[in-house]
Amino acid sequence: MNTTLTVRTDRTMREALEERARAQGLTVSELVRRLLAEAISDRPLAQRAGHLKGRLDLSEPGADAWRNRLRERNWRT
Repeated sequence: MNTTLTVRTDRTMREALEERARAQGLTVSELVRRLLAEAISDRPLAQRAGHLKGRLDLSEPGADAWRNRLRERNWRT
């Protein structure tokens, strides 16, 4: 049984939801249900963000500072 949930947003957010829903061929309700389901899922971080693995490009000039800072902050290394 479905229930109704009322959420108040500003105009900018509503328009962004409508635009994304239209781009994905969904209704705003379908999109919001999918976004909420994703937000409350119990999937581990590795599963949720696994598609980002290897995406950080540290080959740019000055990247050594970023690389070193990441190593300093990552207590698991």
